[in-house]
Amino acid sequence: MSDLSKSKEIQETHSDSRTLTYLVKELNNAIRGLQSVDEYLTRLTRAKEILGKESIDLGENIDQKKTDLHDSLLEIGKFVKSTLDSIPIHDDELDVAAEQLIKFTEDKQHAIEYTQKELKGQDKDSYWFKYWSGLLERLHKSD
Repeated sequence: MSDLSKSKEIQETHSDSRTLTYLVKELNNAIRGLQSVDEYLTRLTRAKEILGKESIDLGENIDQKKTDLHDSLLEIGKFVKSTLDSIPIHDDELDVAAEQLIKFTEDKQHAIEYTQKELKGQDKDSYWFKYWSGLLERLHKSD
């Protein structure tokens, strides 16, 4: 594989991982959006004397659909995370990232500290755990 082809593949992989990471993070916003539905249903229940029994039935219908949507969001979140975690991390990508990180921090030691900090918050065997672990390994080896 030529260097140009390899570079293009690395860029595409990195772009895919960033896109999927964004989707994982946005899942929490989508789930939080369901809280306003809960608040509305609470208000609807309080107004049942004015609105009548039909409002209760409609509210229960909405509540069930909200629960189904919540479960579906969790399911798609697992799928996206699983896909993200299966993206390969190329050695060349980590080599370039290590060089760039050293350039943009004060020195190699600061790059190592930054990488260790980023690694701490990652789930073992996740894409980002593998990425930051590989980067840390390269930083320790480089000189």
